[in-house]
Amino acid sequence: MKLSIIIVSYNVSAYLRQCIQSILNSSFLKEYEIIVIDNDSYDNSISMIKTEFPQIKLIQNSYNVGFSKAVNKGIKLSKGKYICLLNPDTL
Repeated sequence: MKLSIIIVSYNVSAYLRQCIQSILNSSFLKEYEIIVIDNDSYDNSISMIKTEFPQIKLIQNSYNVGFSKAVNKGIKLSKGKYICLLNPDTL
C-alpha cells in the first residue's frame, strides 16, 4: 500500500461525500486506502459511508475525541507507506 488518506469527520456528510467521490474519481492515485474517523456525528455521515462507500475503512468514535486523537486512531489503522491528512471539505 502506497498511500493512506485519513479524513476526520464531524457532521459534514455532504462535504464528506464530495471529498470521497473526488478521491475515487482521481486517475492519479493507484495504490491507496481511505480511512474516515467519525467523531460521533449526529447527521447521516455514518450511514452514508456504509451505504455509498462500503470499501472505506470507518472508525466510529462514541464521542468527539478531537482532531488529533482521531488522526492518531487513523494512523494506527493505516497500512500506507505515506499518510495524507485530508479535511472533508477538500475536493
